[in-house]
Amino acid sequence: MSAPPVRGRDPDKTWSAAAPRVAFKEWAVICRALAAGRQDVILRKGGIVEPDGGFRVEHDAFLLLPTFLHQSAESIVPEARDLLAGIEADRPPSGTIVFRHAARVRESRRVESLRQLARYRDRHVWSDAVVEERFHRWGDGVHLLVVDVARLCEPLTLPWHESYGGCRSWADLVDAPSI
Repeated sequence: MSAPPVRGRDPDKTWSAAAPRVAFKEWAVICRALAAGRQDVILRKGGIVEPDGGFRVEHDAFLLLPTFLHQSAESIVPEARDLLAGIEADRPPSGTIVFRHAARVRESRRVESLRQLARYRDRHVWSDAVVEERFHRWGDGVHLLVVDVARLCEPLTLPWHESYGGCRSWADLVDAPSI
């Protein structure tokens, strides 16, 4: 089996600007796929507690906040399930969050048909069932972000804040240092 394509990431690139003070919440396995260059798109419908129930691209640069709730082997394509190996080791100690990567949005659009969305099939690791469920939830359509991902020079560990919880995409960071 050949190595998967590397998209949206230069493995030697590190984030050289000040770390963003906002984080984007995504499954830890998807954060791994993005960091490894095996994915360069993010599909988002919106979390239950998003304003007006829908997603908006509020920031063009953000830290990736890995989440562990809801992800499963069945939610990603079989050829990407190796990304789940040791995923629990990425879980930060209780009461903290750890950021290792940042992303910058290259392009964003709303996709209104599954046929259009199918053009991006080789650019993400979600299973078709997950993509279709997200697409059809609360009406047809999904937001698509094409991102570049870079490793932070040093991991950034912050205390967990209750405002980071819940089904929302964005988290404004409390106590984030100005780097």
